[in-house]
Amino acid sequence: MGTFERLRKVSQYVLGLFVVVFIGFMVLSDADISTLISQSNNPQTAAIGIINGEKILYKDFEEKVRQAVEQQRSQMEDPDAEIDQNQIMTQVWDQMVSEILMKQEASKIGINVTDAEIADNLLDNPPDFLARSFTDTAGNFNRALYLELVTNPENIVKYLGRDPNQMDIEEKEEAIRNFRNDLVKIGDYLRYQKLNEALNTAVSTSSSQISPLFAQTTYKNENSVADVKFIYVGLREADPNEIKVSDEEIRNYFEANKKYYRQKEQRKIKYLSMPIQPSAEDSARADKKIQRILEDLQKGTDLATTDSIFDIKMSEYSGNTVDWGLLQDMDQMKTAYLANAPERQVVGPVRLPDGTYFLRLDGRRSGENVVAQASHILIGFGPSNNKDSAKAEAEKILKKARSGEDFAKLAQEFSEDKGSARNGGDLGFFGKGKMVKPFEDAVFAAKVGQIVGPVESQFGYHIIKVTDKKSDELKYSEIKIVPTISNPTRNGIFMAAHAFVNQVESGISFDTLAKRLNLQADTSDFMTKSFPLFGSWGLTNQIFDAEVGTILQPKEMKNSGIVIVQVIDRLKEGAPELSAFANEIKNKLVRKKQIAKLKEKANKIYNEVKSIGDLTLATNYEVKHASEMKNNGQVPGAGMDVIFTNKVFKSEVGKILEPIQGDGGWYIAQITSKNVPDENTIKNALPDQIKSMKQSAKGSVFNTWLNKIKENAKIEDMRGKFYSDF
Repeated sequence: MGTFERLRKVSQYVLGLFVVVFIGFMVLSDADISTLISQSNNPQTAAIGIINGEKILYKDFEEKVRQAVEQQRSQMEDPDAEIDQNQIMTQVWDQMVSEILMKQEASKIGINVTDAEIADNLLDNPPDFLARSFTDTAGNFNRALYLELVTNPENIVKYLGRDPNQMDIEEKEEAIRNFRNDLVKIGDYLRYQKLNEALNTAVSTSSSQISPLFAQTTYKNENSVADVKFIYVGLREADPNEIKVSDEEIRNYFEANKKYYRQKEQRKIKYLSMPIQPSAEDSARADKKIQRILEDLQKGTDLATTDSIFDIKMSEYSGNTVDWGLLQDMDQMKTAYLANAPERQVVGPVRLPDGTYFLRLDGRRSGENVVAQASHILIGFGPSNNKDSAKAEAEKILKKARSGEDFAKLAQEFSEDKGSARNGGDLGFFGKGKMVKPFEDAVFAAKVGQIVGPVESQFGYHIIKVTDKKSDELKYSEIKIVPTISNPTRNGIFMAAHAFVNQVESGISFDTLAKRLNLQADTSDFMTKSFPLFGSWGLTNQIFDAEVGTILQPKEMKNSGIVIVQVIDRLKEGAPELSAFANEIKNKLVRKKQIAKLKEKANKIYNEVKSIGDLTLATNYEVKHASEMKNNGQVPGAGMDVIFTNKVFKSEVGKILEPIQGDGGWYIAQITSKNVPDENTIKNALPDQIKSMKQSAKGSVFNTWLNKIKENAKIEDMRGKFYSDF
């Protein structure tokens, strides 16, 4: 028997017992068991999805979800923190679908990963994460021990730090089984990895050829830089509500461009949500609790007595203690009541948006943990890594900042950290260990208001202005009272939702009934099955399974209350219909008319500034400065606009250019400098450029290919039948 098969072999009794116990008590606990029973499905054979005829078994899906939840919990600082299980279920589903599709496609082109290959890989070339378990602190890999355990997993009992003779048979079998299962999982991981690599190579080899001309153009664009001043006339300056687009214009555009539209299966729905909120009776019960706490606290004749009563109430009402934290990091609505309170004093009742609180200040301290707020201007070393010129530029800017020029404006104009430059260089508050060390040392050594620099880091030279420092901390305890939604209240809301559905089914209009009940009914645009409505794939699948006119049974959704949906229209996959794209086309035509409308304003500005020589002198307008802009579509202060950056590198330096129509508006620009690599430089760099582009194309080509396979696959998603809240 082969090594890999030996790893899989487990005592039939132990395996059977394990499956029954595990499935019965761990897996099915969160599933809709009634659905399984009503469908007469055995949990061991029930399918939760079918991919081109191949089943995803419910038990396999549940096991992978459980493993993913355990892994995420093991990586969390707070093991009791809530885990978004629906998100994990979506990730596991996507992974399992991808794996099945990849196996199916690999089989079509003759790619097969055998058990023998996996066994050889495990024996001769174990993955790093596995080898590390058999490597000592000096880096020596214990191959003999590794081979002993991989080929004979039952020997694991000798290395558990306990005398095997002192272990009962169940403990030994569990240890062996767990280790063997771990090896099988690793084998499955290696199989998937090898399959992925083989498919990636096959797809990329046939699809990622890079032409020399394309590589030359890409290299030129990536290594050309220009300094540009410009006035931007953007879409915000033309109110879209004032733009009229007729139905005829929409229809004409659609007919002229129909070949570019692909119609997928789509649905249009009416929907509303009934919030699940406390009734007047629920709120009255909460008010009584608040009154009882207040009356008991008022019995305290001094601070110590009140403090003791508060401790009792903390236990009675499941109070919470918030440990030491910086004042600005805490809930500002609560600290507003605590900041000036004496220690151990109880404040309340304090009514806040999320509930009513009784607060006690447990302690106040300062100087333990300091955080600083700073702004910076970053000057990078540039493509040539010239530190001297970068430092000289930084010193010029430092001189301007220290002479009184507005630091925020200098950051917006010169800083190469575009993220913070938009905010005037502001980095917000941060503590020690959050920034690179040279930067951090400079900030915490400086005084508030001081401008220091240039400070060198691996990113370049920083000019830094320290704007604030804080170290005030509080510790407090709280009792929170919120109205609890009682079962009668919840049942009443569900009864009202079912009554709504019954009345619509009897012939009353959805909109009429919603208006009568003072509920907000909305109508969606046509939508594809590409995202979960209200975050629920189960609800989305129901919508696409339903006939037009069907009203679905009420469904409680997290953060949305009880949702009621009626399917009101359907578009089948095939020839495009105008109704599916009308809104999209209308928005496109509105945008086109906005840009046309702005042309007159752009020409007016150009006529005013074309003869001043330096665009910076156009003080009546906001002149933006793009330093070392590349031909990649990124325009500081305007967003992405490939049309504009491409035009810049085709235009002459120094002249104030006539208005340039970009993708999102108009530009009146002046190029102050431009540096483009010469033909000889491009020629020498071409081999490495092609190699680099081929490597980066591999991943994108493969992902595009896999997404296309998913689009064309027949995927039956039955998760909503097994999980009522999915």
